[in-house]
Amino acid sequence: MATDAATLRPGFTTRIGAGILSALQLTGEGVHLCAAAVRQIRFGATDRERIVQQLARVGADTLPIAATLSLFVGMVLVVQSADQLRNVSQTVLGPIVGLAMTKEMGPVMMGFLLAGRIGSSIAAELGSMSVYEEISALRTMDIDPVRFLVAPRLVASVIALPALTVIADFVGILGGWIVARFQLQVASGVYWSSVTKGLYMQDVWMGLIKPFVFGFIIATVACHVGLRTTGGTAGVGKSTTLSVVMGSVAVIAADFFVTQLLFHVLY
Repeated sequence: MATDAATLRPGFTTRIGAGILSALQLTGEGVHLCAAAVRQIRFGATDRERIVQQLARVGADTLPIAATLSLFVGMVLVVQSADQLRNVSQTVLGPIVGLAMTKEMGPVMMGFLLAGRIGSSIAAELGSMSVYEEISALRTMDIDPVRFLVAPRLVASVIALPALTVIADFVGILGGWIVARFQLQVASGVYWSSVTKGLYMQDVWMGLIKPFVFGFIIATVACHVGLRTTGGTAGVGKSTTLSVVMGSVAVIAADFFVTQLLFHVLY
């Protein structure tokens, strides 16, 4: 007697359990890869050529996009703030832009940009190597893939993202000044003075610590997804998409927890 196809379909509870187990397995594999990569960072002095190559790719090649994005975000912040504060002193425009860019928008925007541009690239590159068994070939030649492929990308991301964030913060504040000076007729001295007076060292430290965490997470997620790719070219496409989605969600989740922690530590 033929079995009804509907009876073979997993139930709701089964799907939920399978999803939880899959998430736990992914998390465990990611933690293991992260620990292995951290152990391999000690060889950074001998692997500096690969690290420099990845730095150029992650940092220098991303800089024009990061600067353009930050410039217009800073300009939009001033336009929106000025509309809301048209009956209030516009000397608060500088602190609004400075705090928004430094504490939150600069790190998060650069995190999203890195997850989208570099995370997808890493996942696609390592995924292609996995599909075409180049990873297995490295192991056959007694070359550790974690040291050769993962560690340089991890180090480059952790170094490049804070640098990109600092530049993004300045360019965003500069974009705010352009609108404040030439559209709203706010004196340059008033704007820049209010920016410096409105920022405290705790705010700067918060904006500098977050990118280190984001860069570490994005690179780990992208490498992990890339290394476990299967299924040919279709699998590479799925891994690329998965890397961007997981990296972006991880940035937002990490932003919440890191912000909570830093508020207790710094303030």
